Amino acid sequence: MIGILAALAVPSFVEGRNDRTAFDYARQYQQLLVQGRSRAAGTGAAHLALLGPGAGTKKRGQILLFQALDGQPAPPLNIVGPNPVASCKLNPTQWNQALQVPPVAPSPVGATNNVARLVDGVDVNRPGVTDDMDLKAELKRGDGTLNATMATVDYLAVCITPAGITYVGSGDSAANAIANMRTAGPFTGVAEVSFSRHKGGTPVGLRRRVMITGGGAPRLRSE
Repeated sequence: MIGILAALAVPSFVEGRNDRTAFDYARQYQQLLVQGRSRAAGTGAAHLALLGPGAGTKKRGQILLFQALDGQPAPPLNIVGPNPVASCKLNPTQWNQALQVPPVAPSPVGATNNVARLVDGVDVNRPGVTDDMDLKAELKRGDGTLNATMATVDYLAVCITPAGITYVGSGDSAANAIANMRTAGPFTGVAEVSFSRHKGGTPVGLRRRVMITGGGAPRLRSE
């Protein structure tokens, strides 16, 4: 009898574990975006969140957060440096390091060309997300109008200035998303990261949505 009850309970335990994992990743994404906004205001440096599928074959999702710097050498070559840069768009090569770093491998201040620092990241492709869960972070953006269709995109580049102004770009590559962000005006639309588990390609369970707007902190919704 005990064995039968245990066998019946196992699927519920697995389902609960998988749902908690999906929620935890959504919460980590939200917190990293909030961290970018608070760090921008506190350090006087623009911060860029780059969202995409990540490395490897699973392409489940990844977010990396970068801080803008002025390219000055770090001590002992320079007394003070590198220094924060408040603009998302001042230097055409400002965010090149976002295209070069390995997934979630924080680099120290002074790495590469001193124009950006990888602060932190979250990689859904890391071990612990099982194939039977098939968790994926889908990126979408829209113009913010009522009942507007949200377009699915491959990459999002979300940059926040110390004044709280948000610029968002999207594209089929990280480079194109950043380039699109550099030519965009202040963001007035809506972007989202939608976390869903799948079975046989069909979404199952609750969907966790991290909502990104231009005028406030990202919000986490479940539905």
